[in-house]
Amino acid sequence: MNTKKILNDINLSAKPYIIYKTSKGFDLFTDFSKKIILSNNNVNNFLKTIYLNKKKIKQTDLYIGFFGYELLNYLIGVKFPKQKTNSFPKGIFYKPETLISLSENLSFKASSTEKKSKQFKININRKNYTKIFNKFKKKIKKGETYQIKICTKYKNESKIDPLEFFCRLSKSNLAPEAFLIKDKNYSVISCSPETLIEKKGRSIITKPIAGTLKKNASLNKSKALQYFRKNIKETKEHNMIVDMERSDLSRICVPGTVKIKKEKTVEEYKDLFHYVSLIEGKLNEKVKTIDIVKSMMPGGSVIGCPKISTLNLLNEQEKENRNIYTGSFGYIKFNGDMKFNIIIRSILNFKNISEISVASGVVIDSNANHEFNENFIKAKALIDLFK
Repeated sequence: MNTKKILNDINLSAKPYIIYKTSKGFDLFTDFSKKIILSNNNVNNFLKTIYLNKKKIKQTDLYIGFFGYELLNYLIGVKFPKQKTNSFPKGIFYKPETLISLSENLSFKASSTEKKSKQFKININRKNYTKIFNKFKKKIKKGETYQIKICTKYKNESKIDPLEFFCRLSKSNLAPEAFLIKDKNYSVISCSPETLIEKKGRSIITKPIAGTLKKNASLNKSKALQYFRKNIKETKEHNMIVDMERSDLSRICVPGTVKIKKEKTVEEYKDLFHYVSLIEGKLNEKVKTIDIVKSMMPGGSVIGCPKISTLNLLNEQEKENRNIYTGSFGYIKFNGDMKFNIIIRSILNFKNISEISVASGVVIDSNANHEFNENFIKAKALIDLFK
């Protein structure tokens, strides 16, 4: 099957579609028979009434889409103060009728090379970031949180071709949880690296990422691993997130089955290295889809810990809605299997405004200048697409 022709045809058709990274390439979902826009009023019903058929299912017997950050807070009883918002939906899921498998090498060039884009502006400058950082440091010293993630946003006015951006991104910075959503009034382009949930039958895994190191000519994976192991701050941060996600899994798994399968390994990306672990467990027989979502989301590695008190501190501080950032994208099959990532390293384009949100962790040993710079490193691969 000619991947280039398929992508050209889908782009010319103006039909909504989703592309999602798989172990063998990409899956393209389209011809949606349902589009469910989620809100506080209908999210519980959506999660409780997904039809679970234990018999053989088709590849398209699933819902695919995303939960936004605010909606996931609502599900676990965390409230929001008034925040600046662009009225983007809190979550959207689609029921596809067509699935096409694509090759690893995506190739697409927009028919018009014109790209309207203004310079990115950051919503929190270095000075204000440092003030927030110092405020959270005091909260840590008081024991109100042990680790907390400060979110910064880069925004610009831009008119883009999301498929072209995604194809370029897949060549320069392909990540295991990369995805594209293209709908009539918005798009999401993502090179997310982090798997939050992968459930098959009663087996479930999570893959927390905590620790980032900028690449340079003298570094390789082995040296990056040595750096992480010797760095007290990175090790503390990683250990706290692993402990929290083990605890999240333990609430829905059979006692004694939650184990660390891979501990503190390094993954390599275009501009950076990540410190990663893999945790697995066996789900309790009575656990339902809604229980899994409420236990595991939002993902701890992009929030901090302990989860609830840290979320309350974050939401009180942040003046602007996170939208999709640190929400989750993925699918729920009609047999109950599911896979969800944590939405990071993503561009949301809505109303011709592109926004890239990033966050870095504050622990007792953190340095404000270092964390502010780390945020830019995380955003750079996406910002470069606009050049």
